[in-house]
Amino acid sequence: MITALHHAHELVTLAGDIPNPGAKTPNQLTTARDTLLGWLKWGGYSIAAGSIILSGIKMLWGSGGGRGATTAADAAVEIPWKVLGVALISGGAGLLGTFVGG
Repeated sequence: MITALHHAHELVTLAGDIPNPGAKTPNQLTTARDTLLGWLKWGGYSIAAGSIILSGIKMLWGSGGGRGATTAADAAVEIPWKVLGVALISGGAGLLGTFVGG
């Protein structure tokens, strides 16, 4: 366990030494791009919030037993994927910049 933590610390230290220059956007695209990304992010958060609320309703509705118990279990299994979706919406631009190199 201690060896794994030591290796993780070395990896973080190495990652801290890598330069991370910011992306340069042409001035003509800045406003339109920011507006479009803002709309997409807002829409993604809205869908994610509604989806998580729907999972809660399905869990509550299915807690009575019978076939509903399977519905509740299915809804509970969906939640980690929805949280991952929110994380991707939040950090999508940064994640893409990491892979593309921008």
